[in-house]
Amino acid sequence: MALKLATVLAHPDDETFGTGGTLIRYAKEGIEVHSLCLTEGEKGWAGVDDKVVPRELVGPTRARELGEAGARMGLASVTCLRYPDSGLADVKEEWVVRDIVRWLRRVRPEVVIIWGPDGGYGHPDHIAAGERALKAIELAGVQRYEPELGAHWHAKRCYRFVASADLVDRLSTLMPAFAQYIETLAVKPQRWTRERLGAVVDISEVLDAKVNAMDAHQTQTPDLRMWATARAQLPEIFTEETFIREYPEPGGPPLETDLFAGLRD
Repeated sequence: MALKLATVLAHPDDETFGTGGTLIRYAKEGIEVHSLCLTEGEKGWAGVDDKVVPRELVGPTRARELGEAGARMGLASVTCLRYPDSGLADVKEEWVVRDIVRWLRRVRPEVVIIWGPDGGYGHPDHIAAGERALKAIELAGVQRYEPELGAHWHAKRCYRFVASADLVDRLSTLMPAFAQYIETLAVKPQRWTRERLGAVVDISEVLDAKVNAMDAHQTQTPDLRMWATARAQLPEIFTEETFIREYPEPGGPPLETDLFAGLRD
């Protein structure tokens, strides 16, 4: 039986822009990779120039883009729910948790990636997604919790994707608008310095494949252009993806470089 990796994130480009290199790397190694997206991202960019999508079609279009990006990354499955974009925190928590539990019990992953406690850069939907996913991962392993959702399942590891302090600092210097946006958010990014990280995954060998998957998200062209500019000027900061460990052994050190270390035969 193949080992399985799962992501539970908020928007249809989170998997690709945030953790795409990690997903591609493990898919290439034969790990079965699955992705659950909690919203269709209908409040996001609708495209540019002559490729603007009507607002009412943004959600379905972004869900299709995620499907294409998933295929380019080698994912085994992509599931997109339809909780409200920019309103995930306002949805009754137990509804979201139950849907995640049902999905986890069906997929049955050994390792799960979710958003960090600050949502990467303070995004409210990211924070809510991380909180609900964490609760769902715990409840998925409780036999007496909602048995009609499937046989209970204990994930062996959970990692939380975070933006390293170096990445945030250098992007803020390069792009003042990014720094200004962060200042408008109620939750500011934590300072995820090297000594606080739990895992760093080297994606240098699959970076081109990640960029190719990112290009599937054509509605998000403004973000694609921003990242292209950043890669051109700061290529060295895009060669790794960074995480903290939720369990076992929550927090930072010892720093890992393989999310499946010790789990392979």
